Amino acid sequence: MMCPADAGKTQCLIKPYTLGRGIHLPLVDPDPNPTGPVNVCRQRSITITPAAGAKHWQALEYGTEEWQKVYFRLRNSVEGYNGYAKNPLAESIEASGTRRIRGIAAQTVLLVFQLAHANRRKIKNWVETLALNGERPRRRTHLRRQTEPQRAWAPAG
Repeated sequence: MMCPADAGKTQCLIKPYTLGRGIHLPLVDPDPNPTGPVNVCRQRSITITPAAGAKHWQALEYGTEEWQKVYFRLRNSVEGYNGYAKNPLAESIEASGTRRIRGIAAQTVLLVFQLAHANRRKIKNWVETLALNGERPRRRTHLRRQTEPQRAWAPAG
């Protein structure tokens, strides 16, 4: 890890050479300490043990092709579900008029009930497409349209 002032992300009073780089950079004033400035202020970089840095660890490197494949698949499923729950003919979670009560906590509880109903509706529709006990399914599955692979439109990492 590197000092933010040395990395050009901030300005620091302890390091005068970082001052005057522009008003867009925040000015950092570290708390006075009887033992002197913290390690990151006294040297250009520090080493963080794997145990201390484990909370920032990611299985996939940000921006790689594999990361894009996983990230966009997860994001598409979340956005698709948001659109499903915002359906004005069903739960219509986007319209706050369907939850006529005051307060953030009360609104949240009612929103949870609406999302639970959307989940139930989605599961019920899926079960109706299954052929159980050798019988024909009650509903036909949706035919998916052919799409281009994600690599065709995703930005390069």
